[in-house]
Amino acid sequence: MIVKIDQQTINSTCLLTLAGNLDSFSVATLKERMDSQFGAGVHSFIIDLSGVEFMDSAGLGQLVAALKISSSHGGDVILVGANKGVKDLLRMTRLDTIFRCVETIEQAQSALEETTGEG
Repeated sequence: MIVKIDQQTINSTCLLTLAGNLDSFSVATLKERMDSQFGAGVHSFIIDLSGVEFMDSAGLGQLVAALKISSSHGGDVILVGANKGVKDLLRMTRLDTIFRCVETIEQAQSALEETTGEG
């Protein structure tokens, strides 16, 4: 299944709402979308994972790469609405210790305001 990505800009933050599988077959779509935003000067992302049914190591790798780039430019990546399977994957890989994971977009906006002044 291909990942579907809806994009919205909230202030200087890019909200990406994903649906489908985030795996080695679909991760390039997310990478292209994020690279385009980085190129446009956007460095903070809220990634809504509530529609993601499955994620593998390629999906995790893209999220980590995005966080590294965002952080190096004073931005952040906040994950929203991950299902139990994705939360378990983040926990098993200990990535839950580097990503801020929240339940709502409003919580993500507040988290960004705290860390970057954006939101």
